[in-house]
Amino acid sequence: MTEVSVNIDELLGPVDSENNDEAPWWDWERPIPDAEMWEVQKHLEEMREVYELMPTDFVSSIIQFPNPNTRLLEPFDYASRPYIRRIHNTQSKRLLLMTARQVEKSTTLAIKSFIYTCLIPHFKILYVSPSSTQTKQFSNDRIKELRETCPALRTWFPDHMVDNVFEKKAINRSQITLRYAYLNADRCRGLSADAIFIDEFQDILLDNIPVITEASSHSPYKYQVFSGTPKSEDNPIQQYWSSASTQNEWAVPCERHGRPGDPGTWHWNILDEANIGTEGLICDRCGKPINPVHPKATWVRTAGPLSEGSIYEGFRIPQLMVPWTDWPELLAKYRDFPRAQFMNEVLGRSFDSGQRPLTQQELMDNCDPELRMTAEVIKDVLKKTTSPIYAGIDWGQDSTKSYTILVLCTYVGGKFTVFFAHRFEGAEMEPHIQLEKIKKFIKQFNVRRVGVDYGGGHHPNSELLREFGKDRIARFQYSSTSSLWKYDHEHERYKVHKHEVLSIVFNAIKSRKIFRFPCWDDWKSPFGTDLLAVFSEYNERTRLTEFKKSLNATDDTLHAIVFAFLAAYPENPRPELIKPSLRVDMAKQVEREMFDGG
Repeated sequence: MTEVSVNIDELLGPVDSENNDEAPWWDWERPIPDAEMWEVQKHLEEMREVYELMPTDFVSSIIQFPNPNTRLLEPFDYASRPYIRRIHNTQSKRLLLMTARQVEKSTTLAIKSFIYTCLIPHFKILYVSPSSTQTKQFSNDRIKELRETCPALRTWFPDHMVDNVFEKKAINRSQITLRYAYLNADRCRGLSADAIFIDEFQDILLDNIPVITEASSHSPYKYQVFSGTPKSEDNPIQQYWSSASTQNEWAVPCERHGRPGDPGTWHWNILDEANIGTEGLICDRCGKPINPVHPKATWVRTAGPLSEGSIYEGFRIPQLMVPWTDWPELLAKYRDFPRAQFMNEVLGRSFDSGQRPLTQQELMDNCDPELRMTAEVIKDVLKKTTSPIYAGIDWGQDSTKSYTILVLCTYVGGKFTVFFAHRFEGAEMEPHIQLEKIKKFIKQFNVRRVGVDYGGGHHPNSELLREFGKDRIARFQYSSTSSLWKYDHEHERYKVHKHEVLSIVFNAIKSRKIFRFPCWDDWKSPFGTDLLAVFSEYNERTRLTEFKKSLNATDDTLHAIVFAFLAAYPENPRPELIKPSLRVDMAKQVEREMFDGG
């Protein structure tokens, strides 16, 4: 637990001896009268010591909320919210709250804002939400409302200090700055902060997060508090939760299982769908009632080992555990809400409503544990095949979240084997560096044919054509209206039906008979995750299943593999994937156009 040291000297600031009869003794922005100086100094001497207290002690003494029954202000109640104690007291510098709706998520952010700004002089908080409306609502309904209804908070935030929608200043020179960022984070540039609070984190673009957090790069604190209600498996909050957080869950015991007084023998419930009973919360084993505020209920970490530098203290808060839950209303939601909405807004869990063409296990089943992307293994692979080597390139775009990907493939034992992949990042994103390295790969591996993305690389494609000629560089462009495969003589490109070709490749991977990828440890990130970033949706207008990329993910490796597979197709037709009649026509057409100049 964190202990916050409050130094009275820093909190009250310097004493000024200039005369001002109307100034209160605690306001150093106004001078203190000479006649009162001795009395003030004596008072300060009596207070000049360091007090140590927990954030929850501060909140219990300072923060007040109206009682829903009496409508009178009362101290913040931890007895009915035992789960919130650790969230307020955590000593972690990185906090992630993945919550349902209406569980005091924004209130928690507001309280933590006051904990930091009141107890740490000159402390700066930058609050960010996706929209102007959300930021204004937080400023008015959470920060301003608490300040006006809690008399003690007005000591730190008196009326004469800066107080507008986007900036709040405290008397100890701490401040809360409020901004919003949706398509870009330009409004957060140039600001400095000790803590970054991001609300509705699920709607923030991943590319904007480093820009926002850069505001705390010069601070010794570098606190981060991210909160939101999850949506699909691919939004930012789920990615942080699953890959970089402790994934703490509220565990509620059922003493009926095990020995009385021995918690180690009890059954512990992680609150979820199985705990929803007809009259209240029930044990998922015996179906008997359980109490979410049981004296022994506690947070438990459910995540495996994580890199210490990337750990967020993560907490999931479903509506099942909050004291104001109306159970008949919750049951009505369970009955009437769409599945995804109930999982997101009531249970605080991510849920994919769209279908995934590939599962992680299906992809892993195509990975060869002995196929490592090392020089020794690659040399061994090439010794075992007489098949030509093919390459696929998907060009990255500066204006979108994408990277240039190069894959090298060949047929080994009848399987299209991807034995090497490279993503161009950092300095390699410079076009001339990419081109030189790609040319080197093509020459060193004597690549027979390279399938490239027509739409994303006009300049680099032209360079490769000049260097290697059109018999080795095949340009492919996706279309949603063309036939499966059609050659455009005017532009010397192949137009392929995007969704049909992707469907063919996905089915080939699912069959486990066509493709072979490197071992999962080498392939998982970023290449494997690219293949898993695509979901399918049925288009009512076109009456076709379409494939789309998740907003905050990349899928470049998938398209590089597709282009390599298409480049190899004329010499390696696969009748099990495409109807024989169509396959023969396509193979003949492609061979004629590639080798005879079209």
